[in-house]
Amino acid sequence: MEKNNAGKVLLERLEKHKLVAAIKEPKYIERAIKNKKNLSAVLLMTGTILTVKRYVDFIQSEGLPVILHVEKIGGLEMDGDGIDFIKKNVQPMAIVTTRNGIIKKAKSSGLFVIQRIFLIDTEVYNNLVRDASQIRSDIIEIMPCRAPDFLNKFTKVSQVPVITGGLLTLPEHAKEALNNGAVAVTTSNSKLWEIDLNQF
Repeated sequence: MEKNNAGKVLLERLEKHKLVAAIKEPKYIERAIKNKKNLSAVLLMTGTILTVKRYVDFIQSEGLPVILHVEKIGGLEMDGDGIDFIKKNVQPMAIVTTRNGIIKKAKSSGLFVIQRIFLIDTEVYNNLVRDASQIRSDIIEIMPCRAPDFLNKFTKVSQVPVITGGLLTLPEHAKEALNNGAVAVTTSNSKLWEIDLNQF
C-alpha cells in the first residue's frame, strides 16, 4: 500500500474507532482480533526479525492495520537496510519510534511515521511546543496520556494529529484524553479493548 493511501486509511480508522491495542506479547494478538470492531489499529511491540512479518501479515489479514514499534523488534537495526526490510518485507501500515534519526530516514523512504514522545518534565514539553512547526513525523504520540492539560495545549499548536497512551487504566482516562484533543488512545490493557469508546 502506498504511504499516502496507508496514512489516509490509518487516520480515518483512528478518528472512527479511537482505540489502538498495544500488544507487548504474542499471546494478546488473538484477543485484539477478537475485539477488532472496537479498535482502529494494533501497535505491535513484540517479535523478532524472524517472526514480525508473520505477526503483521496475520493481524492485517484480519482487517486491523499494524503500527510497528521498530525499537521493540529483536534483531532489527533501523539503518538503511532495516528500513528497506520493514518497508518491502514486513509492510506494516505505519511505524512508531522515539528516534529523530529513524524518523528522517523512514520518512524519506516513504513510510508513515509516528513519533513517540515521553513528557518526563516541562522542559521536554516546552521544547515540543517550541519546535511544533518542525515536526517531521505524520503523527505524534504523547506519553503518558494522564497529562490532559499539556495534551490540550499541545494539540492546539501541533500541525499533525496527536495520539496518546501510557498509564491508561480506565475508560474515563481514555475519554479525558480524547476530550483534550487526542485523535485516539493506545493501551495494552486488554480489558479496555472490549469497550467501544464511541458508546462510552
